[in-house]
Amino acid sequence: MHDYNHAKRRTIGMRPADVTSTTRLTVYDNRSKVAKPPRYSIGDVVRTSKYKSVFTKGYHANWSPELFKIVDIKKVTPVMYILQDMYNNRILGGFYEQEIQKTNHPDVYLIEKVLKKKGKKLYVKWLGHLKKSWIHEKDLR
Repeated sequence: MHDYNHAKRRTIGMRPADVTSTTRLTVYDNRSKVAKPPRYSIGDVVRTSKYKSVFTKGYHANWSPELFKIVDIKKVTPVMYILQDMYNNRILGGFYEQEIQKTNHPDVYLIEKVLKKKGKKLYVKWLGHLKKSWIHEKDLR
């Protein structure tokens, strides 16, 4: 036990035998430091990774079609991101850096299905969104 208490610990930056009531706060500060700065920032638009089982086909998309916005960053180790959807509903729980991906084109939305056509207007269901809407035919790319 003597050897254990007199060997320097990486997490607290000193030997456990050297910790006193005056150095206690320094030890706590060293333990709670974030190793690296967050990759994403508040306001970034991201997608979340999909859960895949062993039997899921590899050619299916790995990321959700729905877009989310980062509203808070928890500076713990590892960093956690708090998200909300585009309807301003907060998502329960937090996401790690590996579970989200920043989108290159947050203003491009995919159409799942054209439901109705009236002249040059289309009533469409958006991929990953609950709301349906009318768009002009020329807005399709």
